Amino acid sequence: MQIRTKRFSLRFSFLSVVLFTVITAGCAVHAPAKDMGEIYSLALDAIMPIDEGLNSDMKFIAIDTSHFKDMDEADKTQILQYFAKYNVETMEATYEELKEKGLYDPETTVLHGVLLRVEKTRISKNRVVIEGSKYRAGNGAVGVKVTVAYKDGKWQATKADMIWIS
Repeated sequence: MQIRTKRFSLRFSFLSVVLFTVITAGCAVHAPAKDMGEIYSLALDAIMPIDEGLNSDMKFIAIDTSHFKDMDEADKTQILQYFAKYNVETMEATYEELKEKGLYDPETTVLHGVLLRVEKTRISKNRVVIEGSKYRAGNGAVGVKVTVAYKDGKWQATKADMIWIS
């Protein structure tokens, strides 16, 4: 009787270890990779339809990457290529750089395009919340909070809310 109990105990322990290993390995496989180029592209693209009047007659889309988290040059290139779908020049630039390049009307201080900025990024396992803005002029800008979530096996912009307007 003791031999059977030992065998059962050993088999149960072995099966428990195997089951634990399979379950934890399975969980690791389902953790989504954070392709920040894709995530920022989706978030910034979700800003574009908000206050579409700011997009009228735009000659460029500038993206200020100063406050982006976990980015490399490949991610920046990916974002700029993503925005080529708008059929205007895309560039990485700050407001000051745009002014230096003369890409605004000095009399009205209105940009000839839109400037997309990110101020805050909060990253969790399956969700990234980005607060940013679309700027055309001092009296033509919107602040937006965008949620990008991992759903159905891919990253998707699930929510984009205007949080301020000027």
